Formats: sequence, structure tokens, C-alpha cells
Amino acid sequence: MKPRPAINPGSLIWSGEHWLNYIGNPSKEKHFGMVSLYLTRYSPAGEGHVAFVHIVSEKTLKAICSDNPKVAAFIYHHMIKGKVKFFDQDLPLVEARFRREGDIREVPGWVIETPEDRITATWLALQPPLVVEGFAPVFSEKYDFFTVLFFAEDASLSLNGRPLPGKPYLRNIWHRSIGGDRSSCVIALAETMIEVQGH
Repeated sequence: MKPRPAINPGSLIWSGEHWLNYIGNPSKEKHFGMVSLYLTRYSPAGEGHVAFVHIVSEKTLKAICSDNPKVAAFIYHHMIKGKVKFFDQDLPLVEARFRREGDIREVPGWVIETPEDRITATWLALQPPLVVEGFAPVFSEKYDFFTVLFFAEDASLSLNGRPLPGKPYLRNIWHRSIGGDRSSCVIALAETMIEVQGH
């Protein structure tokens, strides 16, 4: 049995939180809104917030919202490029302010404000947390991850006060790591990305 606690000999790449809110109509393979928000507590580029936004409604909004351009570039390079097709494209970088709302135990959310738009994302009906060690679905075994996952059975997105249609749906990207189909809306707290020694 491996002794506890253990020291991981790898190199720390990133640590923070990742909030995913994807809502849509899975039966028609249509997304109404996608927000992938990274709260960075540690990275070689510093601290900050980055949200990759893809909303198709009365107004279409596709952008990278951030309060730290260096962190935005770091997150894109390490988390998005070659891994997340919806955001791996030439998106404009928009200055934004970020505000947490609610309580992690009930209706947690974020408000993202740019000079022109306000995006509100909430997570509802959270399942019990899963404490996970290993590798994330879209990453290779080059990286170790530690994270605490809260999958949401319900969620909402709004743009400039107008709620978007759609609901969370099941995704199969978790089969290689924790198994099963899981909600498209999930909160990853205390997430840490470590490059495995020797890679």
C-alpha cells in the first residue's frame, strides 16, 4: 500500500479552479451556450481569470474574456490548443471583470462583465463531490491531476439578462478516467496540473 501522504516528484504547471457550463439540446447536437472558466491561483504567468465563451442566441458571442492577458495566453496554450475544438480558434481577447455569486453548497455562480456584455452562469443541483487523482479526459498521461469534481444536474446561462435555452447533457469524455457518462456542467475545485517526471 502506498504511504500517505506522498510527494509527487513532477513539475507543477497550474493550480486553480475550472468551472464548465455547457448547455444545449443534445438531441439536435446543438449548443446554446458554453462557458469554460479558469480561476488561476498559480501558473508561471501569474494569477487571474480566463473564460472561454461560445454563446449562440439572439446575439452571438465568441470570445476569450480575461483580467490577465498573460494568464489567458498560458491557459489557451496548455488547456485549450489541440484539445477543445469549440475554443481552439481565433477568438478575440476581451478585458473582463469577474465576480463570484452564491454559495458552493447551493447555486454557485459567476458573473463575467465586459465593456459590452454581461454573462451570468450558475450551477444547480450539485452531486456529492468526487475526489480524483489521475489524468483528465482530454490530456495524456504526461500529466497528473488532482481535483475535486462537483457535477451539476442543472445549470443556467444568461447573456445581458436574457436566459439561454437548453439544459446540461451527458458527455462520454470521462470513460478513460472516472468512468461513465457525466454532466456537461461541472465544477473542478482545488485542481492541480503536474507534469510527470521524465516527460
